[in-house]
Amino acid sequence: MFGIEITYGKREEIISEIERRLNNGEKMFIVTLNVSILMEAMKDPSYRKILEEASMVIPDGSGIVWALDVIANVKTDRVTGIDTMTHLCELSKRKGWKVYLLGAREDVAKKACENLRRNGVNVVGYHHGYFEKDGEVIVEILSKKPDLLFVGMGVPKQERWIHEHFKKIPVRLAMGVGGSIDVVSGRKKRAPEFVQKMKLEWLYRFLQSPWNKRKIPFQIMKFVFLVLRERKKRKRWD
Repeated sequence: MFGIEITYGKREEIISEIERRLNNGEKMFIVTLNVSILMEAMKDPSYRKILEEASMVIPDGSGIVWALDVIANVKTDRVTGIDTMTHLCELSKRKGWKVYLLGAREDVAKKACENLRRNGVNVVGYHHGYFEKDGEVIVEILSKKPDLLFVGMGVPKQERWIHEHFKKIPVRLAMGVGGSIDVVSGRKKRAPEFVQKMKLEWLYRFLQSPWNKRKIPFQIMKFVFLVLRERKKRKRWD
C-alpha cells in the first residue's frame, strides 16, 4: 500500500509467523504500522526506506486496516503493538528469553519493568528515552544481551534508532512500541474494548494527551483523502 509491503491476515496467523521466524533464528525488526508512521514515510524518503528494510510491517492502526480494504480489497485483522508486545513477553517466559525496555520517562520505564517482572517476565534492564548520546545505552544493551528489545520513543525516532543500531545489538527481535511502555507501567490506560471496536482508539489516545497528539486529527484527514484518491486511481486503471 503506497509502496509499503504489509503483512496481513488473521491475528493468529501474523503472530504465528513472527514466532516461526524467531524459532528459525531470524533476527527481526518489526514495524507496527499506523497512520502516523505511514504519513511520515510518505513525506520522508529516508524514513520510508527504513520501513522497506524492516523484517515485517504489521497493520497496527484501524486506519491501516480500513485503507487495505478500501484500496486493495484486502481483509486483515488489526495486530497492535501493545498486543504483540504482551504476547512476546508471555512467549519469553516459556522460551527463557530476556527482555529490555527502551523509552518513556525514567520512572515510567522502571514501573513497566517492575510490572513485567512481577508477571514473571525476565526484564534484564531498561532505560528512559530522553538520552542525547547512544553510547551508554548501546553499552548496556550489549552487556545485558536481551533477546527482545521494545523501543518506545515515538514516531519516527524509535524506528530510526532501531534501524541505525539493529546490526550491532545482539537481539532476536526489536520493535517500536510507541506508548506501550506507558500502558504497561499503568501511567496510561488503553482504550476500553468498545472504543477499540468502534475504531476510535486514536481519539481516546488523543484525548489523553491532546497537545502531544495535536497533529493526529490533521494526519487522519489527509490520510483519508489520500486513500480515497488512491482508490479512485485504481478504479480508473481497472
